[in-house]
Parts: sequence; structure tokens; C-alpha cells
Amino acid sequence: MDVECPVCGATFPSSRIESHAEECIQARFGDGGDGSGGVQKSGGGISPVLGKRKCSEPQSPQPQTDAPGTSKPTNPSPSNKKSRQEQVQAWSFLGKSSRGSIGPRQNSRDEEKAREPEREAGTPKTQAQMGMGRSNNTSCGVPLAERMRPACLDTYVGQESVLSTNSFLRTLLQKDSFTNLILWGPPGCGKTSLANIVSERCRGSERWRFVKMSACTSGVGDVKAVVKEANSSQQLRSRRTIIFLDEVHRFNKAQQDVFLPHVESGLITLIGATTENPSFTLNSALLSRCRVIVLEALRPAHIRKIMRRTLRQMKVRIEDSEAKNENGETGEHDEDESSSEEETEEEETEEEEETEENERTRQSNGTTQVSQSRVKMSGEALRWISEMSGGDARCALNTLQILLDTHTTGLITRDHAKEALQRSHVLYDRKGDEHYNFASALQKSIRGGNDNAALYWTMRMIQGGEDPRFIARRLLRTAAEDIGLGAPEALTMATSTMQAVQMLGMPESDVILAQCAVYLARCQHNPEVYLAMARVKDMIQNSPGPLPPVPLHLRNASTKLMKDLGYGRGYSHNPQHNRDISYMPNTLKGVKFFKS
Repeated sequence: MDVECPVCGATFPSSRIESHAEECIQARFGDGGDGSGGVQKSGGGISPVLGKRKCSEPQSPQPQTDAPGTSKPTNPSPSNKKSRQEQVQAWSFLGKSSRGSIGPRQNSRDEEKAREPEREAGTPKTQAQMGMGRSNNTSCGVPLAERMRPACLDTYVGQESVLSTNSFLRTLLQKDSFTNLILWGPPGCGKTSLANIVSERCRGSERWRFVKMSACTSGVGDVKAVVKEANSSQQLRSRRTIIFLDEVHRFNKAQQDVFLPHVESGLITLIGATTENPSFTLNSALLSRCRVIVLEALRPAHIRKIMRRTLRQMKVRIEDSEAKNENGETGEHDEDESSSEEETEEEETEEEEETEENERTRQSNGTTQVSQSRVKMSGEALRWISEMSGGDARCALNTLQILLDTHTTGLITRDHAKEALQRSHVLYDRKGDEHYNFASALQKSIRGGNDNAALYWTMRMIQGGEDPRFIARRLLRTAAEDIGLGAPEALTMATSTMQAVQMLGMPESDVILAQCAVYLARCQHNPEVYLAMARVKDMIQNSPGPLPPVPLHLRNASTKLMKDLGYGRGYSHNPQHNRDISYMPNTLKGVKFFKS
């Protein structure tokens, strides 16, 4: 895990941050020779506060003799109090009150030379030095989707609706004027990549520091620790902290309260990423303090562009002959033809930049690499992956990585791609927002009498893994609500469907559900009862004053007292004698709920 130094702001591995922070403190506050911010040697340890010994060490009655070449530390002057306070806060970052076990630092030439390679390895590189987001070394174990994350807006693909020129989000990113954001979108649409761009813009910034967390692996205690560091960073260097919390919906609403006071005070800026509807999963108080950015699933053209860029960087040649012949014969892919010239120009520019960068990398590493990979990718396979990944760039890149790992030579064809990606990626959530969206689409299709759409949405829910009993319950409700008196037997059909689903289960119930959905869509619709029921409910809820009582003649007279009070008076059990009786309350005489 990378940790940011509180003194210089550079990012280092956690195994090196302690030694590096000591070097930064030593360079910033001196060795204590002038008494302005140095560290006093006292017995077996060194205290970060000048002029004071450790409390655990007894005072020696004998005067100490300074070694040659050293000077006694003087008492601190008022002008040096701020430096000492900053030094103590910097040491507290390392979790120490003193450097007792470290001892004085030796600044010999041999030690400096020994540390030189370590410094070079730990020095953070700029994104231009690193190439596209991450190192391209495939042996490092980092997934291809992670290595290919964009480092700037120019290399970000998709989401034109929120990243267009002069848009709100693009302006914020370009001006480094970050605010609290919730990035909501399906998997693989670019939420974490946007956060990575923010991270790159914060790298080396004097105004911002960036901390990446995941709600899957972090808890409230981790957030509190980051907030504590943010407070120290703001006091020491006046730097604000951005916390990127991936999968923010994994925090329950009680856990999300930990952000509220710090977001309110401006100590931290929260950027959350979620695949769930924020209206249901986020604390309303936190949601009101954040701007929700809705991201859409990537189009196949976007995913092809990402994959082509990846293959060029990995020196894999693309055989486009099959795709071109298909376009020439069938003309099915006009979407790509309209933007092919722009993509070609952009690809040529990127190729030149990547060639120069790879050449510099090979020279600096002193290694020899083949300029061109022996494996090739067919354009037809590329197109098939982009269309079958369901708008998920991560899914497409993972499939591409599998193909490149299993094929070292030859041409990767569409059949190879089908083997790696067994089926089309189905986006469905049985408990989230999509669960209710699909149910609504199914019922509205039946209500509109569109049997084609009703069958489609039924199969989408089945293929997405929806509980068949939930689909059957929705069809049962639709039969009563939308079909109604138009075809009373539809309710019997839906009830039989529910019983059959409970008896058979999946996968045998798929045809039963599909048949019921199509039958309901083709039935005669008459929602008269449902509409009249809605009018009655509205009148009851909005009735002024107390609701009217039941008329006396409609009440049951089961006792003599009730008969004496007039219960049931004037009512006869012969239906022929009750035609002229009013069955509505006296205040609602003449009210009609059915529209003739």
C-alpha cells in the first residue's frame, strides 16, 4: 500500500515511508547544531523536543562533556516554537514520541551510495514516465484492466454526456476544483478510472492529497485514521484531502455518518463510486451534500477503441480484413464508419508517442524486447468481444488478457473469443435498482398489449437469475390490475402459473412464465375495477373531517338494544324490496366511482 509523506507530500510504499519521513524531517528541521529545530541526543535516544530529556531517564548530577566537533543545543527561542510543533506532529505521523531506538544518523558517503538505488526506486514517477496509467509489464500480476486505466481526460473513453466540452465535471477536473461527488453507473463504465484521473491531478499538488479506499476492505476505523491524517496534512501544509471510496453502497447508513461532519466542515472531499441507486443505498444527509454523476454503460464502439489502444500498446497487430469485408457486404456497422477517420488519426498519434516511450523504457532498463508480438488479433474477434461484454470495459479487457495469455503465436479468431467469453454479460441485480426496473418494464409491456416486449423482458429477468416466483407474482398482479374484467379467466391463468412455478422451479418454469406473459399481453384489457378503486382510495385519504359512519339501515341489529336504536330499520332480505335504499353514506349520495 502506498502512503503519502506528511512533510514532502511524495508517495512511497508503506515499507519505506518510515525511513523516508525521517530523512525529510532531518532535512527540514536540521541536526540540532544551531538549536533551531534539531534533535537532541540524550542517553540512548533522541528526543524530538529541544532542550528536554526523556522523562524515563534520570537526571545525571555530573556535567557531560561534549564530543569534539559538536555543539550544545540551546534552549528554544519563541521564534522556533512553530518549527518544533511541526516536527512533533511529523514524528507523531510515524507513531512515535521519540526516536529512542534509532540513534544519530550517519551521513557517510558509503551510506548515501547504498541508499541511492532505493531512493530512485521509491521516487514517484509522473504519468508520462509510466505510460498509460500503469506499467505495461505483464509479469507483475496486475490485471490488464488496472494497467490500462487512463491518466488524463484526453485518454478517457466514453461518457460524452458528462465530460463534454465546458461541462460541469470536465471544468472541475481541469481546474483542480474538486467537490463532493457520487459516481453512479454500471460495472466497467469508468467510475474508478475517473477517480484515477483525479488521483493523477493530485500527484505533487500543493493543494490536494488523494486517498483511495474500498468499502469492501475498509471500515469506520480506517476512515477515522484517514481523517486524522487529513487534519494533520491541513495543519502542516494546508492541503485538503480527497477520499475516494469505491463501492460506497457497501457502507450501511450508520457507517456513512462518519463522513458527515468532515464533509460538512470541508476537511475532506468525498468521491464515492457505486453501482446501486444512491436514493436507496446512501444516507439522505450525505446525499444532499454530494453531486450525483450518472454514468452510462459504454457502447461497443467505446470498448473497441479501448481494446485497440491496449493491443497497440502491447504490440499486438490487428487483422481488420474480415471486419472490412463484413462492412462492405452487409453494411451493418455504420456506427464505426462515421468515426473511423477520427479514430485512425488518434491511433496514429498514440502509436508514435507509445513507440517513443517504449524505446526510452527499453534503453533505461537495458533490456531487449521484440518490437512486435507474434500473436495477432482479428477484427471480427475484437468486434464480437466489444458487443458481448455488455458495456463493461473491464469484462472486455479481462477477456482480452485471457486470450493473450493463452495464445502466444498465431491469429486470435472469433471462435477463440467465444471460448474465452462464454456468454453475453447480463447486467441484472436481484435486490437493487434493476430488479424493480425490469419488473416495471414487464408490467407496462403487458399493459400496452405488446406481446413481443413482454416476452423479451420476461426472458431478461430469467436470464439475469431472477427468482421465478417473483416473476409469477408480478404476472398475477398484472392479471388482476390490467386485464381485470376484460378477461376474468386471465386471473385463473396467472394463479395456475404461480402454482406450476412453485412445483417445477427453474429451469423448467421458463416456458410457463413466458406463456403466461404472452397470454396476458394478448388478452382484452379492462382495468375498470383498478381505476375505480384508485378513485375510492383518493376520496378516503382526502376526505375533510371525520369519515361518514355506516347508515343505520345498513347495520346489523343483533341485539334488542340495537333494534331500539334503529339498526337495520327499513331493510328487507328480499332483494326486490331494497332497490330504492341508499347504500352510500348520506354525505356521498350520488357519487359515482365508475366512469360510464
